[in-house]
Amino acid sequence: MTTQTAPVRRAKGEARERIVIEAAAALIAERGLANLRMSDVAERAGMSAGHVTYYFPSKTSLLMRTIEYSESSLHQEVAANLQHIRDPWRRLYQLIESSAATGRGDQGWVLWLEVWANAGLDDELAKFQAELDARWRGTLTEVIRYGCERGNFVTDDPGAVSTLLSGLIDGLSVHVTLGDEQMSGPTMMELCVRAAEALLKPGECSR
Repeated sequence: MTTQTAPVRRAKGEARERIVIEAAAALIAERGLANLRMSDVAERAGMSAGHVTYYFPSKTSLLMRTIEYSESSLHQEVAANLQHIRDPWRRLYQLIESSAATGRGDQGWVLWLEVWANAGLDDELAKFQAELDARWRGTLTEVIRYGCERGNFVTDDPGAVSTLLSGLIDGLSVHVTLGDEQMSGPTMMELCVRAAEALLKPGECSR
């Protein structure tokens, strides 16, 4: 009986935690972390404040779990999609598009802005942010190596190109998320693609 009920309890606990995370993600995107109250998260999640603080004793722990959930879900989705794309350039374009901000107030990127804003004063959050960044750069590096192995890309340092492209995507995504009138989602995509081609196209690299 105990072995049957334990998984059920765990599943229920995970479901409640996910509800809290989704409520927190929406509220952080709407108000920012500084203006977030645990009572607001509890109300949005349809739970008591005690339930929320049971899972997340602080706003920082809530932010970390929220961005981890968001990024892990996206990462799994992207990895599954990329497996079905054989052409290296299409694979790279898809990864860039999946990583980039889609428009003003992009929920996932608002979470990243909050992480960056708070990581400077929180060592644990800074370490966590670095780990998430490294995972995305690793995926990008793998895609670049895939293209190099097939002769579509030319570079002697996939890691460096990955760092450059990742920094470009991050920087331009900030502008898109903030609603910069000169930086729409399509404009950002075009610039990132042009940069990738300049760094990796055989014709460009052999000049």
